[in-house]
Amino acid sequence: MTDQTTAEATAASIPTGGRQRAFTEFWHYYSMNTGAVIGLVVFSALVLVAIFAPLVAPHSPDEQFRNALLTPPVWQEGGKSMFLLGTDAVGRDMLSRLIFGARFSLFIGLVVVVFSLTSGIILGVLAGYFRGWVDT
Repeated sequence: MTDQTTAEATAASIPTGGRQRAFTEFWHYYSMNTGAVIGLVVFSALVLVAIFAPLVAPHSPDEQFRNALLTPPVWQEGGKSMFLLGTDAVGRDMLSRLIFGARFSLFIGLVVVVFSLTSGIILGVLAGYFRGWVDT
């Protein structure tokens, strides 16, 4: 009796929809690759930090602390806990500048992907339509 109940529960837990099943199968094989999962976690963390930069950054990236020019990182001698990665020659917090810089880097990456995708689709459609010498 319990074998039949277990089999029914297992059958009920298997997704019946095509998309759901395909995603479940993809995630099963994807999660077996440790490097891919670590990369996904790092990329997701970078995107979240970039999105929530005003909330995560300890200071404004343009704010100047004139009394803390070229402060070393906190783990070096002379470092302050107020500036974890130190300050630059103008007194701006390096950690805040890196966090806000992630936004710009991700934006540039997104623009390049959209441009490449658009130009690739256009060239592919032209090559498929005209064939011949355009195809090569």
